[in-house]
Amino acid sequence: MFNPFEELQLRLIRLEALIVELQSVTIPVAPADKQLGGIELAMQITGLAQSTIYNLVCAGSIPHMKRGRKLYFSKPELEAWILAGKQKTLQELEEEIKRHLSDNGNPEEPDQATGNSSAIQNS
Repeated sequence: MFNPFEELQLRLIRLEALIVELQSVTIPVAPADKQLGGIELAMQITGLAQSTIYNLVCAGSIPHMKRGRKLYFSKPELEAWILAGKQKTLQELEEEIKRHLSDNGNPEEPDQATGNSSAIQNS
């Protein structure tokens, strides 16, 4: 004769085995330092106001992604965007000018006071 309690006992044993198996599986946890985020991430990384970020998105000036109506920002892309706006120092600009002049076959040093090369002054 069929005993429902034996059926329940078998099912309970199977459930317990599944629970033990699930507990042994490691669940990947998202890193604490998110690489993607919404407008809040962009505000945090750039220090800009929400309205400013929306204006930059509309102008296509800030790196972003859009899915439906949601905006996404990448932390590394935002950091690279900020670094791309770095202003060069006077020394960096002078070194760049010297490299450019020597690459173009004009090895003359520019005059420090005027910025003119000595070849132009002698003409």
